[in-house]
Amino acid sequence: MKAENRIRLDIVENTPGKQIKVNFGPHYFVDIFEKDGKATFVLGATHHGFMVDASEVNGELEKIIYEVRGAHPDKTVD
Repeated sequence: MKAENRIRLDIVENTPGKQIKVNFGPHYFVDIFEKDGKATFVLGATHHGFMVDASEVNGELEKIIYEVRGAHPDKTVD
């Protein structure tokens, strides 16, 4: 496996809580952390991506998940 395609997981202690960072493939990443008392989810490639509130059912993240599922039905998982 090439070094640039491996998966790296970092759990970073920050204030006031923890941040989970997953780097994978040639340049993709997922970050999950607390911001203003809410779970925040970031998905991106290199330094481009999106950040949404992930602290509520039917919230921002869930709406994006269903948008992606609708646009790419052959990629859905249940």
